[in-house]
Amino acid sequence: MTYKTSLLAEHIYTETITNMYDKLFIVDDVYTLLAKAYENVAGGFLFANKDELIIKTDTWEVFYYEGNVIGVVLYKAKKGLKMVALAIDSSSKHLQNYAKKMMSCFFKLTFSKTWMEVSEAAEKFIRKHGGEQFLIPSIYAKELLGKDVELCDDGFHYTRVINGIVKTKVIIGTPQKFQKSFY
Repeated sequence: MTYKTSLLAEHIYTETITNMYDKLFIVDDVYTLLAKAYENVAGGFLFANKDELIIKTDTWEVFYYEGNVIGVVLYKAKKGLKMVALAIDSSSKHLQNYAKKMMSCFFKLTFSKTWMEVSEAAEKFIRKHGGEQFLIPSIYAKELLGKDVELCDDGFHYTRVINGIVKTKVIIGTPQKFQKSFY
């Protein structure tokens, strides 16, 4: 099922894509955008090819400017909707600014319904745009992820191995477990 939401004008809009066939129409643009965004993130790009990208994700939130993909947020169904990747078009400051504004508004609307495990630049962006109040204590990380983690001293960060790289991460949002009781 596909939903379109106009944010500012008919030239700028978002689209929620859950259907595999709809994903096939834009997978080239989405994969290219993600590969570029994660090219300098050690252990960060989790999809070996476009087929894997389609198969291992459930919902795509796609941001458009004049019909071109300028940002994406991808989710899989895991204890609610868990964000597994995001990217913004950085080919021009103009597009980058539009994508950041759209993504900022989007996250503020969805933190209470989705969750994410983030680090590095993504963590900084998410926390700056409303995620700070949705930090999940790291004691829940092992249960939510189903993976071994090493807790950090701040009570929110933890480390785990991703693609052979030890990464420091934090969970932000509202996993299904907490949607009624945590906040």
